[in-house]
Amino acid sequence: MDTTWSNVQQPLAPQRDVSTGDDTVILGAGVIGLATAYQLALAHRKTVNATSRPPGKIIVVERAAHISPAASGQATGGLGDFGFASGVADLGVLSYRLFQELALANGMEEFGFGESTIYRVIPDNFTGTPKPTDSWGPSPPMDQPLSALPDWIRPKSHWSVQRMTGPSHASHLDPAQFCQFLFKECKNLGVEFIFNANATSVQAAPRARHFTSIQIKQQYHDPLNIPCKSLVIAAGPWSPHVFSLLFPHASLQLPMNSTASAGNHFRVRTPNWKPEDDVKGSEQVFFQSDVPGRQGLDITSFSGGELYVGGWGAAPEELPELAEDVHAQSGEIERMKEVAKGYLRVPEGGELDVFAVGRCYRPLSTIGHPIVMKVDWELLGMEDESWDRPLPSKQGRDDQDGRYGPGGLFLNTAHFDDGVTLSLGSGKVMSELLMGLPPSVDTSGLGLR
Repeated sequence: MDTTWSNVQQPLAPQRDVSTGDDTVILGAGVIGLATAYQLALAHRKTVNATSRPPGKIIVVERAAHISPAASGQATGGLGDFGFASGVADLGVLSYRLFQELALANGMEEFGFGESTIYRVIPDNFTGTPKPTDSWGPSPPMDQPLSALPDWIRPKSHWSVQRMTGPSHASHLDPAQFCQFLFKECKNLGVEFIFNANATSVQAAPRARHFTSIQIKQQYHDPLNIPCKSLVIAAGPWSPHVFSLLFPHASLQLPMNSTASAGNHFRVRTPNWKPEDDVKGSEQVFFQSDVPGRQGLDITSFSGGELYVGGWGAAPEELPELAEDVHAQSGEIERMKEVAKGYLRVPEGGELDVFAVGRCYRPLSTIGHPIVMKVDWELLGMEDESWDRPLPSKQGRDDQDGRYGPGGLFLNTAHFDDGVTLSLGSGKVMSELLMGLPPSVDTSGLGLR
């Protein structure tokens, strides 16, 4: 798979005079930031067609030199309408429907979208709770013969096999291709991107609870001061750091744990793969109940004869400042290889054809669900004298504009290992919150309380 990004060193957004426009700045160009920009740009286009009122700019700021520098482009790529906590279930169903509609409208090959079938194996002597659990899928697991497993699996006679789900409840895509698709669509819709940059401070409006501008520090250029009425933090596991930097006097912190959320993975060429094998769609097999120790392992097929080996944890390390500084842990990768060789049809004495390794920090919230919300202005500490604008004034006319929203701070983060799966739904709901529209699903379970 070609992972060379085409957007390195893209032209910077032009510096403009600070105005009272409706500009939105999104911090983070992972799959959640890209999906938010994409859905908001679509909503802006519909508004323009309906009212002829020009919408504000949408600007995505990314610390790295390209999009999806962390987990988004390295994820497993599984999609489905099941397996979510109760407060997230409606968002998951919405997001899955949006994926299906997008694939039909743009062609499934655009981002490797296709059907998926998911299995688990359980050894005969297993006495614990199987993983995934019986309640994980949309219906109870169905017993299958060993022959139902993918051809690239070396079955063991002491296994029992269950089919957890399949079409139409499960699908698969290539996350890196999907992020590139969103990036291209965003640019076609007029979204601006600033790379090699990070936000350093924000300024508030005099008599309304929204921002006027945000300062951007660039790696190779002079700092920028750009208009910003609404700010979205979609920086994945780096979101708490971004929040505390911009709002040091806030009376809350983002409840996220990045140290324990990482996992190693690698990719291999599928043994004895043939092009016609792709007709079956993607197949994923969970080996958690069979893997020794407390580790997990699952293997997922991509089109083109690739296998993604993941589900494995990582030795705890603090989240580095930059996404580019996250690297696979060689010792864990070697242990993964040895275990995976026992499950794949590798010739005796042969080695796995590994062509990519990685480690991803997934944005894990300590409250057990994604955070998709607007933050109460009073919690940001903007009234502190150290800020340019000390007046958290009463509700103004801009705050009541139903089409373009009240401005302020919005959070779209903490999706853990469902970032790709929930991306389109989270982006749509966030676009609705930004524009002051009723969200498509109940968001009461997606806040900080």
